[in-house]
Amino acid sequence: MRALQSIALAVAFAASQTFAQTPTTAPPAKPPAAGTVKAIQPGLYEVAGPRVTDAIAAGVTSITATPGTGVRSIHVRSPWGDSFFAWPKNLPQVAFTVTTGKPSGSATISAPGFTPAKRDDYRKTIEAIGARAIRVTQDNMRWSQGSDQ
Repeated sequence: MRALQSIALAVAFAASQTFAQTPTTAPPAKPPAAGTVKAIQPGLYEVAGPRVTDAIAAGVTSITATPGTGVRSIHVRSPWGDSFFAWPKNLPQVAFTVTTGKPSGSATISAPGFTPAKRDDYRKTIEAIGARAIRVTQDNMRWSQGSDQ
């Protein structure tokens, strides 16, 4: 009987050690909720607002688009890392900056060269770069959480 108790105690001890060493994972980081977008130049919100709101919801914290700087023309920041990429082909090269601020989920977009005459150029460029920034941020988030699916 005593041997049976010893065996049961040894099994319980081994099981507790196994469970004690089971790693736990932190809950996945959630991007901030979409909030308000403030455009510095009049008319810029109508051009960029929806895509910027999507980018904020995806976790993008800033986008800096600087024409003529080669493979580092576009700089995207997020809690999961920075990304750089070249200017997409066949897109007008127009400079703009998106930065998130306080309160969480809000952003400011600035495009010093924006004019009503360049409205379509900015719309095309911000749409394409914003979509790529969202994809890159989502890829970085999945990678940092250990899943590249």
